[in-house]
Amino acid sequence: MPRNHRDVDSAQKRDAILAVARRVFQTEGYDGTGMARIASDAGVAPNTLYWYFDDKDALLVAVLDRMIEEALREYADVRTKPLHEQLSWVLAQFEKSPGLIATVHARVPVSPAVRDWHDRFHQAMEALALDQLADSGIPEAERPLVARLGTFVFEGLLSHPGRPAEGEAIMRFVAGLVKQQPKHVESTFGVARVV
Repeated sequence: MPRNHRDVDSAQKRDAILAVARRVFQTEGYDGTGMARIASDAGVAPNTLYWYFDDKDALLVAVLDRMIEEALREYADVRTKPLHEQLSWVLAQFEKSPGLIATVHARVPVSPAVRDWHDRFHQAMEALALDQLADSGIPEAERPLVARLGTFVFEGLLSHPGRPAEGEAIMRFVAGLVKQQPKHVESTFGVARVV
């Protein structure tokens, strides 16, 4: 069914609100930004925001979803690069918005919407990692653990920013560990041996 003029205006208004919210959340922080400020900067009445978003957490989730969509479009160009370059690229994407990362982790215990987003985000990132690990030689049963370890490495690096050379070295190290895996491991009576 074709979209009518009202649908287009609604989508444009929603996009404008998301752009403003993203900018203000990143520059002034989530806690320091009220819905009235976002409405004012977006040029809409405050109650208009609630036509599009149930509350500020729903707006935050929509901003995060938009950021992930943009990053995934860019990732298509990075996917063929060496693993350490892919990992460094992913880390750089997160480092663009350290305040939002901290906000998500602070909101998880108190916001079901943010907790749900956070859980879905981790599942999606681990699924991407599992896809990348499929050709690594790591036994299939161990890949979820490696993917989870990768998540913890990223979160650790993001929690302790300011050392780009160290982050790059860690990404190279992790990529090296993945490359060093034997192509086939057979387990007999609980003892692994390379075949």
